[in-house]
Amino acid sequence: MPTTPSVRARALLVFALALLGAALVPGAASAATETFHRFEFDATANYMLTETCPDGSTRTTRVTVIGGHEDESVNGEATRDDDFLTVLVRGFDCDFNLINIRASGPAEFSFSPSLRTASVSGTVTSSGGHIVAVDMTWEGTGPIESSSNTTTFPGFTGHFKNKRRDAVATGTVVLDGETLVDGSTTNAELETLEDNNIR
Repeated sequence: MPTTPSVRARALLVFALALLGAALVPGAASAATETFHRFEFDATANYMLTETCPDGSTRTTRVTVIGGHEDESVNGEATRDDDFLTVLVRGFDCDFNLINIRASGPAEFSFSPSLRTASVSGTVTSSGGHIVAVDMTWEGTGPIESSSNTTTFPGFTGHFKNKRRDAVATGTVVLDGETLVDGSTTNAELETLEDNNIR
């Protein structure tokens, strides 16, 4: 049976509405805005330890302590809020055996957002079973260096900020019951990293 003009018109109207609905769905989904914020504070201290071997030669061991805090949020809702401690011990002993220890885990960390002070206290264990205890403080010295960068492309705007400052670190590092570090170093810094994204 031939199709009447009114039936064709209704069919075209339904088809047009279906196309319009399909076109509106992505627009509605893309209208939902998501904000992401990430903040990290790192306090780093580097020590160089020199050991005199029985044959009179010397070996150098590097000890790095990183205490920090990181938090994240999506649309204003916190998704992460952690304090941490990482300790790296690298070098060779007097028998030329490689020393390569990395221990990381939760710790007690406090800081001033102005990069003036920071402190960390905690005990962490490496994958090889080494136990490292740290009690350390940082005092900021000198000026604060800042950088800021904004990246934009369709559907995304990211604002990245960084601040750093030289520091003096003072404290102790005890590895498997033996004190490796007990003193201060000027090879230290305080740093913040902050991301604010909108998509």
